[in-house]
Amino acid sequence: MRFTTLFVALAVTLLVCTTATAEPTITIYTDADTYQSGDTIEVSLSAQSDDQAMSVAVYVGIILPDGDIWSTQYDGWSHSIEPWIPDIFVPAWFEMEPTTFWTFDLPCGAPPIEEAGDYSFAAVLTYSGTSDWMSELSLAPFSYEAGPSADIPMVCIPAGSFLMGSPVGEAGRFSDEGPQRTVNISAFEMSETEVTEKQWEDVVGCNDCSSKCGDSYPVENVTWFDCVSFCNELSEIHGYTKCYAITNIGYSGNHIISADVTCNFEANGFRLPTEAEWEYACRGGTTTRFYTGDSDSDLARAGWYDCSQKHEVAQKQGNGLGLYDTHGNVWEWCWDWYDEGYYGTQPDPDSDPAGPGSGATRVLRGGGWGSSALYCRSACRSWDEPSYLITYYGLRVCSSIR
Repeated sequence: MRFTTLFVALAVTLLVCTTATAEPTITIYTDADTYQSGDTIEVSLSAQSDDQAMSVAVYVGIILPDGDIWSTQYDGWSHSIEPWIPDIFVPAWFEMEPTTFWTFDLPCGAPPIEEAGDYSFAAVLTYSGTSDWMSELSLAPFSYEAGPSADIPMVCIPAGSFLMGSPVGEAGRFSDEGPQRTVNISAFEMSETEVTEKQWEDVVGCNDCSSKCGDSYPVENVTWFDCVSFCNELSEIHGYTKCYAITNIGYSGNHIISADVTCNFEANGFRLPTEAEWEYACRGGTTTRFYTGDSDSDLARAGWYDCSQKHEVAQKQGNGLGLYDTHGNVWEWCWDWYDEGYYGTQPDPDSDPAGPGSGATRVLRGGGWGSSALYCRSACRSWDEPSYLITYYGLRVCSSIR
């Protein structure tokens, strides 16, 4: 999401005299003419003094060419404001102080604002909890520009079962890759490639890669927290329900380095793959060290490893499902907490495991451009603190079948 901030001011003047109180007025204006989908609107509601602060209902929305008014900030109660406003106009309730701030987002590629054009912001006040209007409708014209499409091609991963982990005799095997067990995976979608620099910038609005190589190179130097936030913003752009609840966020520059995160796997938005989903998709029905075979020369056909830098995505041979670069290029963050002995605690067969309930580090899969071949194997597990930034770490996204 591009966080260009616009200020919308609502000035409320309550005039007190000995015989009557004048009807308050409301004005709304903008300090710029053109905005994009995903821009954040900051609204300022002001009274002249503490004495004038009172409980009010503030309605702010966008008026469309056909006269409808649409608000994207709040769900729930709505009221028909005849003759001006239809019943899809949604209020924001709060106790008004001399100056109160709140925000809402311009629609992100969802109807009714999905095309560039001329629109107006609209605002009106009522007494809280009533339908007694305190002001006439106030309008502020603006032009809307469609934001970036943030298009990420997805591949359908069919439901199925596989043997997760590596056999005892596999070359380069680590002990945390077993014991092997049968895992059943429900159908889902996964991005065809690792998320690229352009895709990241289209959604987030900035590019902090350690190596800015170009639009079609994988994004890197992102924390695990950055990645779950990216998934939520991508979901919002496409009008899907966010998978993650992210609270108590801590930043270092543009990067999120701490937060409390929970996942709703029933939501239809974008998310990181679970470790089991990742390995199932990477293998694409194969049982060898790499989806192209068992030897290092087989890996060379599938991924970038033992290199001096990252490479453009989808330049090597894809797997049987149509995924690219699951071996090498950049390590990919997964949802799961890492636990060395986790496989041994799980049932056999297992179904859609989402990893331990807690931990200190998060799982990474796939190996990177500077990794040796053994770290790029389908079964290899790595881990790091979710706040860690390095040029080797990137992501790919997944979602439920819609």
